[in-house]
Amino acid sequence: MPAVIDKALDFINGMNTSVSVPHPMDESTTKGLLKYLNELGVPASAADVTARGFQEGWNTGFTEKVAGWAEKIATGNRVIIKDPEYFSSYMREQLRELV
Repeated sequence: MPAVIDKALDFINGMNTSVSVPHPMDESTTKGLLKYLNELGVPASAADVTARGFQEGWNTGFTEKVAGWAEKIATGNRVIIKDPEYFSSYMREQLRELV
């Protein structure tokens, strides 16, 4: 797995992954991360997300939601980011440095 995807999943791992439905702030941040990876030309796959979720012990529902968003974004489908400001410039810089 590319380092940039690994770093994005580290950011997601810092969220409350023990719930089946992500908090709205975490949802917006996660979608922003996944969309940005796609823009960088390194989309995260559902398999990447599922493997990390299993490894880290994320809630199954949480993992399935995030994997579904990753799949939608990687295949060119649209996701709605309700609060894009939660995906910070710090995160963008950290990810851009790894490409």
